[in-house]
Amino acid sequence: MEFLFGLLSVVLVIVSVLLIILVLMQKTKGAEIGAVFGSGAAKAVLGASAATILTKITYWLGGIFLFLVLTLSYLSVKIAKSNTVIENIPSQQQTENKK
Repeated sequence: MEFLFGLLSVVLVIVSVLLIILVLMQKTKGAEIGAVFGSGAAKAVLGASAATILTKITYWLGGIFLFLVLTLSYLSVKIAKSNTVIENIPSQQQTENKK
């Protein structure tokens, strides 16, 4: 389980760096004051025909990023629950401590 956690963490770092690079490479749209209120966001979310390949790759990387973060969070909880100190103590030693 820890190996999978480490592997997914490395993949998350790679996806994050690629996502940052792709966002910085994209040409800004709607730089006027209307963009502040989200006028350009609806066009981007609804899949305007002007979407470039960079935009599509950015959406996919964003989805992969979200999936990896949720998976790592789930694995983190599983690992934390399985590595408790109390579970590692043999049962005989636990009964001696109670006396």
